[in-house]
Amino acid sequence: MPGGLGLTNTISNLLIVVGYILIPVLWPRLLPLTAVVQVSGTVFFATCALTHLSMAFGFEHSNWMILNHVVQAVAVLTFVITFTRLLRIASTAARTPGGDTHGA
Repeated sequence: MPGGLGLTNTISNLLIVVGYILIPVLWPRLLPLTAVVQVSGTVFFATCALTHLSMAFGFEHSNWMILNHVVQAVAVLTFVITFTRLLRIASTAARTPGGDTHGA
């Protein structure tokens, strides 16, 4: 990639890495998440960060990234399914008088 574009790509990917790392650091403190949601979400966002880190430095097609993407695929499906379930429980409880979202 030509000079300026290469630097822009590297900086952009590094900023995305910071964003992906901040999600599992900040959000669990604000939400009553189950252990499965928290762990799968953390693994998913960490593998997203690794993907963008590898893109920043041109290693996106290495064997390590293939393994990273396999782990990421399992983590994202687990996270989406379990977090959706948790959101449905919370949504139902919010619409029910005296509903309890902490039993999820």
